[in-house]
Amino acid sequence: MIVAQSAPSGFGVPPPPRERLLHRLRRWRLSLSAHHGVRYWTWTRGLPILLAFGALFVANGLLIGWREAYEVTLAITSPADTAIPVLAWFLSVAGWLLAPAAVGAIAGFMVSNAITSRRTRSIEELLGQGERSRDREGGSA
Repeated sequence: MIVAQSAPSGFGVPPPPRERLLHRLRRWRLSLSAHHGVRYWTWTRGLPILLAFGALFVANGLLIGWREAYEVTLAITSPADTAIPVLAWFLSVAGWLLAPAAVGAIAGFMVSNAITSRRTRSIEELLGQGERSRDREGGSA
């Protein structure tokens, strides 16, 4: 007696075809909208920037040396004094922009959270009252 091989579901129905990589990536990108605030920013802006900077640092590390790439990133050494100055200039500018941007983003987020947690009325409500009081006075700013 020959027994037919059944599917894992037990109903004799074959499993659906595996989802293509492009469709999975699209679904993952669309699912990012479920996140808010820092988590959304980290996945949509922070991660690509960090990956690009990491790739630039690794390229410089392999071509001009790891110590020199580190020193160029922190502006200890001039990019013009390296073996490949063109690539080192990109790393120098990226390092010069990245550190202040990261510190500023973190500080701005912390200040925003502190203000939001202490606010009893929404900013829209406060701005709306200011416009109404000017209308009652009969003037505009």
